[in-house]
Amino acid sequence: MTSKFNKVFSVYLDPDEFMLLSESAFEHVLQLTENRLLSFNGNISMKEFWGLLNVVWQVEPSNNQKLKEPDIAGLGASTFVVSPMYSHLFLNDFGKNIELLECNNDGEKWLAFNVLGFDSALNEDLSERNMRNGRPDRIRKFKRMVFNKSGITNPNLFRVRETGLFYYTTDAENSLYSIVTKNSISGLFFKEVECC
Repeated sequence: MTSKFNKVFSVYLDPDEFMLLSESAFEHVLQLTENRLLSFNGNISMKEFWGLLNVVWQVEPSNNQKLKEPDIAGLGASTFVVSPMYSHLFLNDFGKNIELLECNNDGEKWLAFNVLGFDSALNEDLSERNMRNGRPDRIRKFKRMVFNKSGITNPNLFRVRETGLFYYTTDAENSLYSIVTKNSISGLFFKEVECC
């Protein structure tokens, strides 16, 4: 049984306001050596081979702008990582399609989200693709995107294959949107998606 919800939101990071995390250089070398590059693409579980991932804040030396440390940070552009201050909110029954994977950020235990699978929620009849030179635009895929509520089986946090690797959430009781807004957690912002 899925949770009741009224609204659907796409989830975004704000790299102009908040810092991002990335794998440490050493972690990247280890992954290349072991031929196990991390892929948060929704296709595979990483829990069984996951070790403690060392992450560091991405700092652009030429950027004089002072970015803030968020409560939930982007791990590059691939997933989200929640700080120890708020990770306990996601440990109990957050979502059956979500693995929480431990990361080390300067001695602190952060948790990365690995969202598995894709919901079949896109309403092709009402959605309008953004065409460029007779082909679908690769960056901004839709002029109008509409989801079917009935296709959303993971209201806490989910992806829809046809829209790329974007994340979506709803206003269901234990969703990412509800937890973030109720607890004033920084780092993410939400944009409502049309839904029928």
